Amino acid sequence: MTNKLGSVVSLESGGPLMTVGVLGKHSDARCSLFVDQALEREWFALIALQPQDVSKSGLSSGARKVLK
Repeated sequence: MTNKLGSVVSLESGGPLMTVGVLGKHSDARCSLFVDQALEREWFALIALQPQDVSKSGLSSGARKVLK
């Protein structure tokens, strides 16, 4: 699987949509996700992530959340 910075992913086992923010040195990625409206960042093994098609997630292609 090819992931790059900014890719939208989820865990193979399910769960919320996440954004890849950092690609690690050990076949892992630090992903950002929202939990109860709070931004969380966690490390996951790349093998546990699957890419998601944002157009099928209900977000319009022009919709972007801006964090300040």
